[in-house]
Amino acid sequence: MTYTPFNPNILPIFFYYLGLILFSIFMTILMIKKWRERKVNPPLYLSIVFIFLTIALISLTIGLGEAVFSGFFKEIYRFSLPFSYSMIIIADIFLFVFAEVITGRGKKTLIPLIIFGAVIVVVLFLPWNWWGTPIEDYAGQLNIRLYTTLSVILFSYIIYIFIAGFCRKARKQTEDAKAKAGLTFLFFSMISMIGFFLMFIADTLLITFTDHPGYSEFIYIAWIFAILFYIFTYLSLVMPKWLVERIEK
Repeated sequence: MTYTPFNPNILPIFFYYLGLILFSIFMTILMIKKWRERKVNPPLYLSIVFIFLTIALISLTIGLGEAVFSGFFKEIYRFSLPFSYSMIIIADIFLFVFAEVITGRGKKTLIPLIIFGAVIVVVLFLPWNWWGTPIEDYAGQLNIRLYTTLSVILFSYIIYIFIAGFCRKARKQTEDAKAKAGLTFLFFSMISMIGFFLMFIADTLLITFTDHPGYSEFIYIAWIFAILFYIFTYLSLVMPKWLVERIEK
């Protein structure tokens, strides 16, 4: 089996990922500290969300690092992609649990989502995805990678749209200014993640319909949306004193 050569134009995204890992670890530590202070479930669930997203980032970076130092996208890279997608699915499930606790909605939807997510995780590791494999190596053979990727995006979008809907309904039913602000921040965090995957879709379309090697400018924008997700989600639960004072005024 052959390997796809590494394109030097992709190198900046490797350093970009390293910076994102540091940011993700920092936000995770902040959330864990809040959980240890409060000893309640919501910050615990968000801590778990941030942990799995950090693991996904580290996995992606290790896979890309193999290509950077070896000159080819090889076995580690091929494992890192489905593994990272799996971590995102698990993070999505815990994000749904967090939103269910905060808004009191969606409890009956949780089990079907877990089953759906588990099926996708299994499919992600099937050999017919051909992750990181040159096209000529699987030409004429079964290729499910597009459908698998779309399943991950569909699963994530279902969760984000559900949570965004929960936030809007719960916001209308509360008169507490701080609670309304928290729900608004959570709503914005869901919009950010929708934007995150939209950028990945744009990058995929660029690869499909042009000769672009991937890791385009859309990937940089995607992770900016991810940063916004971290910030908005954190603020939905942990608001600094100056923000609380401004909201209550």
